[in-house]
Amino acid sequence: MGITHQNQDIMNTLSVTRSGSNNAPPKLPNEMWLKIFSNLSHEHLLQTSLVCKDWCQIAWAPELKRKSKLVITRQKLKYICDILQNRELKCENVQVDDESGEFSSGEYKFLLQIFKHLSPHLVQVKLHGASNLSMLNNPMPKLRELDLSESWLDGIIPLHLTTSSNLKSLSMPTYDSEHLKFQLLSNLAQTAGTRLEKLSLYIGYSSIDCLGALRPYAPSLRWLKLELFVTQVDLILEHHLADIFNKFKRLESLHIKGPFNTKAIRIIFENLPRDNRLKTIVLEFCVWCNGDDLLQLIVEKWSDSLESLDLRGLVVSEDAAKQLSFVSHKLHRLELCFPSALMAQNLFQNLFPKVNKTLTELKLIQWRPIGEFFVALIQRLTLLTTLDLRDTIPTVDGEEMGYVFLHLTRLRHLFLPQCVSENDQEVLCSTSNLSNLKGLQTLHSCLCPITALQDLNSNFKFKDLTKLELQTCQRITSLSVSNLLNISIFFPVLEDLNICNDLVFFSSDIPNMLEAFKTYATGSPTISAKATGKGVGKAVRYEEEMKTRIFMVLLALVPRSRLLSREAPNCNIQLSEHWVLLFISHQV
Repeated sequence: MGITHQNQDIMNTLSVTRSGSNNAPPKLPNEMWLKIFSNLSHEHLLQTSLVCKDWCQIAWAPELKRKSKLVITRQKLKYICDILQNRELKCENVQVDDESGEFSSGEYKFLLQIFKHLSPHLVQVKLHGASNLSMLNNPMPKLRELDLSESWLDGIIPLHLTTSSNLKSLSMPTYDSEHLKFQLLSNLAQTAGTRLEKLSLYIGYSSIDCLGALRPYAPSLRWLKLELFVTQVDLILEHHLADIFNKFKRLESLHIKGPFNTKAIRIIFENLPRDNRLKTIVLEFCVWCNGDDLLQLIVEKWSDSLESLDLRGLVVSEDAAKQLSFVSHKLHRLELCFPSALMAQNLFQNLFPKVNKTLTELKLIQWRPIGEFFVALIQRLTLLTTLDLRDTIPTVDGEEMGYVFLHLTRLRHLFLPQCVSENDQEVLCSTSNLSNLKGLQTLHSCLCPITALQDLNSNFKFKDLTKLELQTCQRITSLSVSNLLNISIFFPVLEDLNICNDLVFFSSDIPNMLEAFKTYATGSPTISAKATGKGVGKAVRYEEEMKTRIFMVLLALVPRSRLLSREAPNCNIQLSEHWVLLFISHQV
């Protein structure tokens, strides 16, 4: 498929059906196809474009391409400018990424041209670094989401957001740049009609005054993430917190990260009116803190509205767990972190004394229940659609995985730690095997439960699984291309493959990869791996050459993919201008 696209009205030029084709799509007006395709994600649009020539033309319609994200890097600046001069390109979502270094003066001029062309249409913008903030001075009347979380300010740049009255979501820089944050918030406050609904704000040791700039948005905010990295709560900070949070009226999600004690959180919860129907509470502490008083406040004020609770770093006593039991039967999502296995076991005994019919997402960090307590937990949470244990200890064995596969058949997203047993393959080959999870969409695991399907000679296929993350374990200590070849048949719709460990690669594997990974070429996969080159030579000088060769082969396999390399980040410099243009055209 070529990368050129005629700038014509697709409504007048496209013929929906092709004579003599047995696989022609149903005969529908082009307006109806566009309406149908407008509900697809960017990845699914790319898949759709490969069905036939007509659908390819529809998927490339400007009305649909505006949904895609345009990622602007130093290497692509000139090519994007060339495209803007030769064809119409109207993007709603733009990300400027200068991780490879600050833009030069010449590159900065290209960036100015791009934003001058795109700014009237922009709805979502993410900027990175210090040199891009002046782009905000371009009129962006449609802007609704602005992400500056990876930006900072080296000097003083006058910023004017007075034309962005439709802005609803703002992520402020996480770096402690008090002037920049105060300037942005104050500037927006002077913009008539601005009613922020979502805000992420970092408050460090020298930027407490920025809390005052938060006051004008308190009545309209529905979602707030507050990174509060202060060690002590003095009278000034206490007054700010009490005054500001007393003005909130519509808050539904509150995420507080970084406090070294519970005093600031308690002030916030005490002054936040009960009329705020909090559905989500996330508390991330830097150190372990006792949370009995906080949990009592949460239960007293929001037990009838709370749906999601995340208590990372909060030590929950047995008495506090009994308080939580009053809301546990209403929660849909729960994330907990335990400093010991005993605490994990005691808490879950109190939280889930019987079968729970509402909890659908559970994530545990550090210690988890083990033995009979783990079995009881799985049997009582049979409606889970997401289970995340990847950051827990101890590792799982085959019997525990078998309980998960047998009882949690509704799972859509499963994240397992490394398995520890070397002789549990019989358990994984029993009726308690991975194929019970027919609706799985995401899997993070070692190879053991997948190779068990091979041992069973199973013809089963995961028809919905689009993301696979593989890691090593005690039994399978390294991952090779042959491992991937052997399991590829189980994942016909895979879009995202992440190898968490070194990938052992031999030059003789290339033809086999070309054959086995044909199934991935129908989608738009992301392939991420640490590449370890072998079979070419022992000299160290071959290593980088082999890495580049590996990733170029993967690019050839999936020409519309986004390739993420951890070990060879510069290998994409070897790509041709054709690839860069194709990359931009698909706006990955």
